[in-house]
Amino acid sequence: MSTVATEATREEFGLWYEEQAGTPVRRLLCAFAARVAGGPAPGPFARALVRVLDRHPECRSTFAVDADGRLVKTPDAGPAVGVPVFGPEHRPSDVVGALAREPLSAVTGPVLRLAVRVDRSGAVDHVFGVAHHVVWDGRSEELFWDALARELAGEPTGTGPLDDPPVTVVRSREGGPDDTTTDPQWMVVLGDQTWDRARRRARENALTPFAWVVGHLATGVAAWSGQAVTPYIDVDLRAVDDGARDRIGYFQTQRRLREVDLGVPGPEAARRVLADVAGLAARALTTGLPPERETPRPDTRACKFYLRAPRPDREGGVLSPVDIALPVARNDLAVGVTSEGSRVRLTVTARQDLFGLDEPARLGRRLLTALDTAAHGSRQGDEEA
Repeated sequence: MSTVATEATREEFGLWYEEQAGTPVRRLLCAFAARVAGGPAPGPFARALVRVLDRHPECRSTFAVDADGRLVKTPDAGPAVGVPVFGPEHRPSDVVGALAREPLSAVTGPVLRLAVRVDRSGAVDHVFGVAHHVVWDGRSEELFWDALARELAGEPTGTGPLDDPPVTVVRSREGGPDDTTTDPQWMVVLGDQTWDRARRRARENALTPFAWVVGHLATGVAAWSGQAVTPYIDVDLRAVDDGARDRIGYFQTQRRLREVDLGVPGPEAARRVLADVAGLAARALTTGLPPERETPRPDTRACKFYLRAPRPDREGGVLSPVDIALPVARNDLAVGVTSEGSRVRLTVTARQDLFGLDEPARLGRRLLTALDTAAHGSRQGDEEA
């Protein structure tokens, strides 16, 4: 069955590219980062990054437009790329903005770009990555962090180049993020074990945590917008493609779930999500998931939902993954919940051409109420939302 699923996603990648024509590049990219402990020097750290890329050549995959105008993977990996080093005066948004303007897979560059930032002593304090959303997700990120952690720990992980990779030191803040292509975003961190409590309530209701949280968030989006919401999720095909389980970067597929109408209770919406996900899994295991054009109901809001739980590289390791941004891509909105131990990070991204700069914060406050309901079964905070 893995052949069916893999072929379908290859076809869909071309369809996906066709549908993205004219979309601002930054909307198609996801950014991620990790805090680095121990204060390594930029040169050795950059060499470790390059050795990880050598062991995972899919990170250097390149794509080109075929005769039919679709984006297809080229046979050979792209050339090695440099690792820019940003000074302490740069904000994370500066680093991500600079990486996002480098050629990526949509314009024949590699699917992944990396950079490091140093503190005032010249030691690395953060590592950043920008990747194309269609070939990168939370599992790809976990594999990358684990491979880098092993390299930094000096574990035998294979050979790689011993020479210093090209390193460019960026000391000014020129070339920060381009505000004309940046979708407005809002983010908040909750430290009250919301995620653990929501998971417990999901099990009490015989539902998965994913369905429980997405269902409640979808009702929050509907309440905020005053109309039904069409939820979208990423379907992970590794379960039916053994060759992709330990490969960084893969062709994932975005799928539409049934609409959640205004006024539907969170538990009912969660049951619909679970049923739809089960149906998608059954299709992936039997007939595969052929490409489908997405035509949401015109009176609904299209919202992409992410749930992520990035694990640290290892106990006492030098890397602490940090969630940076989630792409809205071709949807109206993107809502992400990232578990960070006992804390939860809620991220809302909105399409710039559809919403004002203040709208993500307004939606975020409404979603805090939805998360509170998912975790505690209460309506505390309705007035504030």
